[in-house]
Amino acid sequence: MDEDKKADDLNSSSYGWWGKILKVDLSSESITEIDTLPYADRFLGGRGIAPRLYWEYVPAAAGAFDPENHLIFMTGPLTATGAQGASRFEVVGKSPMLMPEGFCYGNMGGFWGPGLKRAGFDGLMVCGKARRPVYLFISDGKAKLQDADIIHLEGVKQVGTYLKQKHGKNTHFITTGPAGMNLCRNANLMTDNEGSATGGFGAVLGSKNLKAIAVKGTQSPRISDPEELKQLNRLTIKLNQREASFNPFPEDQISHAGKASCFQCGLDCIMRSTFKTRSNREVVRKCQAMFVYFSWVMGRPGEPAETALDATGLCNNLSLCTMEMNNIIQWISAGYKAGYLSDSKTGLEIDKLGTWEFFEGLCNMIAYRQGFGDVLAEGLLRAGETLGMEAKNLFANEVAGVGDGATYSAREYLMNGLLYAFEPRQPIAMLHEISRIIGYWVMNLQYPGSTPVSADVYRAAAARFWGHEKAWDLNSHEGKAMAATRIIDRTYAKDSLLLCDSCWPLMFSNHTKDKKGDTTMEARIFNAVTGKNLDEKALLKYGETIFNQQRAILLREGWDPKTDDTVAEFNFTDPVQTVFMNPEVLVPGEGDIVLSRKGQTLDREVFKKMRDEFYQLRGWNPETGCPTAKKLYELGLSDLDSVFHDPGGKQHFRNK
Repeated sequence: MDEDKKADDLNSSSYGWWGKILKVDLSSESITEIDTLPYADRFLGGRGIAPRLYWEYVPAAAGAFDPENHLIFMTGPLTATGAQGASRFEVVGKSPMLMPEGFCYGNMGGFWGPGLKRAGFDGLMVCGKARRPVYLFISDGKAKLQDADIIHLEGVKQVGTYLKQKHGKNTHFITTGPAGMNLCRNANLMTDNEGSATGGFGAVLGSKNLKAIAVKGTQSPRISDPEELKQLNRLTIKLNQREASFNPFPEDQISHAGKASCFQCGLDCIMRSTFKTRSNREVVRKCQAMFVYFSWVMGRPGEPAETALDATGLCNNLSLCTMEMNNIIQWISAGYKAGYLSDSKTGLEIDKLGTWEFFEGLCNMIAYRQGFGDVLAEGLLRAGETLGMEAKNLFANEVAGVGDGATYSAREYLMNGLLYAFEPRQPIAMLHEISRIIGYWVMNLQYPGSTPVSADVYRAAAARFWGHEKAWDLNSHEGKAMAATRIIDRTYAKDSLLLCDSCWPLMFSNHTKDKKGDTTMEARIFNAVTGKNLDEKALLKYGETIFNQQRAILLREGWDPKTDDTVAEFNFTDPVQTVFMNPEVLVPGEGDIVLSRKGQTLDREVFKKMRDEFYQLRGWNPETGCPTAKKLYELGLSDLDSVFHDPGGKQHFRNK
């Protein structure tokens, strides 16, 4: 789609949008507005608009804690319309967790994104640094900075209680706990309903002396065809219906009490649940976060399972990244076993590992930068640089800049090598597109009929969604570059519409005759809300555009395709032993044959072939990994050409 055609497809209609993005400069305490619609015309929504704003407003040389860094929060055209699974929002900024610091992104659920939209704004940009602790209150078209002295160093729960008491129970918020205010590089942003975003963005919020952003609204964006959206919502709920009562805890101690739905969402969600303890407490826990201390608690005789549940709550209240905390505990355990660490060196008591006392002490030590915790508050990667090679040699493969660096790696699922290779952080939403359907196939093997995913359904879905008849074959590199392009483009479009990774894309269903999903639903819902007439191909083209915009950002900040378009070394050297939802690393073979990739590594030549094909499919120069001028023009991104080429046409990159 060329630039003129794209503008025709997304003209200046206000359906789904208010047309206003708030821009708050904390240094000058000025609050202004930016027009959303020119950005929506070109970049669709959240994951597209936010990086473009970053490109325009964040200097390449700015540090993560510099006032010039921006935190950019964006909703999408479906937010607060009632579209199912559309309650998320995107956050973008320069991450202090990456090493070196650089562009990063996060995606959060709950109620805050719809709350911002209902308050009359499509997005929010925050820069500068306040002279005193403040929070931002946004309500029905107005925004005001307010004093935050009383909650400045409080935990997330206490902040939420304060804001709801002051502004009403329908107030929703983003905040960070003590870890963020103390500039711990792994500090999360947190929302109500246990939403979180890693990347160290909590520390960026703290560096700006901004404790929280509270929203409260009563408005709803216009919808072009409410009746069509209602019918599509019913269909989405039906297609998504599935068993969602996942409970990893011992049933006699902790029971699954039901869903913990986000704003206006009726979908069956396995990622966010309410659990009830033996003492009758009900808490919301989600996804990876509930496993931060799980294995150590379950492995300690006599320790109640509630300790594992509460460990997640402590991390959330302090705003510590649970992926990083899990890696820290693994490293501490390995360090003690190797004789590198000791109680006197760490200030911990290793014989209490698995207890509440150990975990609480470690978390507080990091969040408040006490003793050895001050080193760990810089993040494991930087702690390794401080402590030296002996410390770094004890890192597990999972240790990465942002996210878990080994989960769903290229060793088990080949195309994932390309997904990791081009992203500044773990691309978890992309990885889920492969791991989820394989996980459901494995469940169907173990318990026939328990899921709709037979080998035949998997192969058909792979061909339909990943664009190649051999994309399903995880023992061959054939079709994997095409699969990666489709997964990337769909994820970027999905994250721009702000559709939830828990339910989208609909690759399979118990409620279709052939058990196969529907690739067109996202476009149909978008059209019902906005009145446009885009198809699946057009949405994927938006995804490609946004991916190339992010590529320009990374290159401007020092990314070198020759050295950075790759995966971590362990993929080539350390055989895979197990994977979440698939402990035996099973993959489908021909017909009903079941194969295993257990013990496999990624072949370097296979990866190179996939990467070269990926460059070609992208319309990039295969020698440099840069988009050609022709491709940039096709995507309406000719203004980025100077990043990839100097006036003489030679590729250039900034030094890291």
